Amino acid sequence: MFSQPGCLNPSLGMDTAKGRYDRAGNGATRSRIWKENRLGNPSPPMMPGPAPASLVDPQGRTLDYLRLSVTDRCNLRCRYCMPTAGPTPAARHEIMSLEEMERLANLFVRCGVRKIRITGGEPLVRRGVVPFMIRLAGLPARPEVLVTTNGLALVEHLDELARGGIRRINLSLDSLDATTWSRITRRQGHGRVVQAIDAVVTAGLGLKINMVVLPGINDHEIPDFVALTRSLPVTVRFIEPMPFAGDGKRLAKIISGEEILGRLRGRFELLPVVQDKAAVDRLFTVPGYRGRVGVISGHSRTFCAACSRLRIDSRGRLRTCLYGAPGANLLELMRGGGTNEQLVATMRAAIGARFADGQAAERAHQLVGRESMADIGG
Repeated sequence: MFSQPGCLNPSLGMDTAKGRYDRAGNGATRSRIWKENRLGNPSPPMMPGPAPASLVDPQGRTLDYLRLSVTDRCNLRCRYCMPTAGPTPAARHEIMSLEEMERLANLFVRCGVRKIRITGGEPLVRRGVVPFMIRLAGLPARPEVLVTTNGLALVEHLDELARGGIRRINLSLDSLDATTWSRITRRQGHGRVVQAIDAVVTAGLGLKINMVVLPGINDHEIPDFVALTRSLPVTVRFIEPMPFAGDGKRLAKIISGEEILGRLRGRFELLPVVQDKAAVDRLFTVPGYRGRVGVISGHSRTFCAACSRLRIDSRGRLRTCLYGAPGANLLELMRGGGTNEQLVATMRAAIGARFADGQAAERAHQLVGRESMADIGG
């Protein structure tokens, strides 16, 4: 349980008010009731014959990991992710239906994608997303399907996710203190997130807890997060923040992944964990602890050389890099009657223009202002 020695012992069940985000539990006001978008052409049958070749970029990197955003909406308003009022939501007709997403996922899996991570916004506010994830996990190639969530609505979906073959979950938690958490997220609901952690551990599913380190706000909690791994078989990862807030203004203070790692080494003995070369995190174990700790240097972009990720946002735009502009609008092509062959050709053309690293992609993007992670697809 989350209340084991060395862990926080909150009062569970403290945040039980039902919001309008499909029982998100934080009381957030919803601009409209979400109904499943049924627009678009029915998915044509998959291409016959042998599977197409794998997706490989000009640098020779095989792209086998797809992050698929199912919604741009979220029931939190995290300061580092979006402005106070939230990003301007897309109109219903601008968002892919789950059928359209399933069609694209099928094509990517046939082209060698082995892992699909469902993201948002907050993915669990999208009605029908859990059966959708289970369908993806049941594709003939059996890709691994994972989900990244803020945990507010996780408990009520957990049994179905586990029965459907979802084995690992990433959960965002930026503070163990309810007051600090609400300061960061601008919402209530910390107790429900803690309940979700308990439930995932009890269910025996893999769990990664992601903490964005914000100097002067939650960085003093780094040792407390490491302490969670003493008795819990979880991975806690400390994420280097982007240098700008959700409103586009630059943060007054930032902390690099190397600084975070230095703090950890100053308090704990860290033993490196051997990982796949495409991993974005550096993982360690602490002797005598059950779990693992890690650092993700996202803004420093230390892992570009082996990056295997692609992103599709909820509007159907394919990005070959988090920092770059969309490389193709797959939704527009689908609704214009595009065939599967044309979709694959468009995917390959976008991948063929992929930059060597995030620095080059960002220079070419020439952003006016900043896009929120909810809009890009976290």
